[in-house]
Amino acid sequence: MIRSTKQRTQGASVLIGKITRNGKHRVLVTIEDHKGGKVIDLRAYQIINDGELIPTPEGISLSPETIETLIGLLREAQKKLSES
Repeated sequence: MIRSTKQRTQGASVLIGKITRNGKHRVLVTIEDHKGGKVIDLRAYQIINDGELIPTPEGISLSPETIETLIGLLREAQKKLSES
């Protein structure tokens, strides 16, 4: 179960996937409603005792227009890491 610390008045988020960060945190990729549009949210969530996920301030929301640029930058960083 995911608990939100903010009121969601325009609609629910759509979960795309989860990445295990460590035993107490997960990174969730979601699509969120924001100011009349959609954003892709990458956010760290803390796992509490009963397995519930609580959002943390650690994260970023991106407009759909910036995703291809981000993917390109991540691929470039991955390439540089493999070269070293």
